[in-house]
Amino acid sequence: MFMHVNLKLPLALALAATAALMLVAGAVADPSPTVTFGSSHDGASAGWSQGKGSAIDLTLGTSSGSFAEVRLHQAHGSSVSTLPEPGFTTDNYSAGSPRYFITLDNGDTLWGYPPNAGLNGGSFAWAIDNGNTYLSWAQVQAAESAATVTNAYVIADADQAAGTVDQITGLTFGGIDFN
Repeated sequence: MFMHVNLKLPLALALAATAALMLVAGAVADPSPTVTFGSSHDGASAGWSQGKGSAIDLTLGTSSGSFAEVRLHQAHGSSVSTLPEPGFTTDNYSAGSPRYFITLDNGDTLWGYPPNAGLNGGSFAWAIDNGNTYLSWAQVQAAESAATVTNAYVIADADQAAGTVDQITGLTFGGIDFN
């Protein structure tokens, strides 16, 4: 007795599985950093010297409404509990100097201050809702374990003298190096 085996169905299933894997692999986020610079009407701005190893400059304008910001587009929707610690270094720190401002889907904000702010020894200092209690990233992850990121910025504002330029290096967010 001769048995007919239909090879079309297993082949079609194998092709469909391969196509699905290719789609999933193609859905991986582009590792290239995406940065948007914000500026105000009075000359506050952010600039980026292109190229790996280059710095980002935040320059404040002339009035009390000055701000400069870098909006980071990576890792939105990422769980705080699995997000690598963001960070940067700045050549200058005083009131109004660059700091992280990360908004979460639960309404909280995370404020991150660089080590030379002197708020958490030689480490980045994190505060929830700009409070006066400074936490390590591990403590922030534990406190905000159910939250996800909706926006992330590095900002400087008018608490700092107008015309001040802060040079940022080593900027990371979502495990991506932006410099």
